Amino acid sequence: MSDELGLSAGAKGISEGIKTGREAGREIGKNIEEVQKEAVDVAKQQANARIRERREAEFKKERAIFKALEEYKHRKKISEEEYQLRIDFIKKHGTKEWQKLIDIKTEIERLEKEDKKYFDAELSKVRWVQFWCFLAAGWIAYFIVWGSKK
Repeated sequence: MSDELGLSAGAKGISEGIKTGREAGREIGKNIEEVQKEAVDVAKQQANARIRERREAEFKKERAIFKALEEYKHRKKISEEEYQLRIDFIKKHGTKEWQKLIDIKTEIERLEKEDKKYFDAELSKVRWVQFWCFLAAGWIAYFIVWGSKK
């Protein structure tokens, strides 16, 4: 009689539904655990990256101090050598000749500055031409690929 009412089929259906629900719950639990593990891994990677960046910044800062010290020593050495050269030159040739030497040095520096200015201007022109060439090439490529398709 109970079979006529479909109670056993209903009980089996409920049992299967509960079983399926438990399996789905397990899958959801596994997915949540995996997401949490991934989140922890990402957080660890970001923390390690921040630590590494901080260490690199500290190293660069320390290295910058050493570079500045080396540059200071280099400039001081050049300054001392120039001073000694000046004394020796003036003793040997006199102050008028030293002034001529300074004038020549000034002229050389001026010419180097002009050369750099000219080079920068020419480089700027080359970059401008390159820009227009790339623009034209892009325009041509566009019309080759899509221009004939209407």
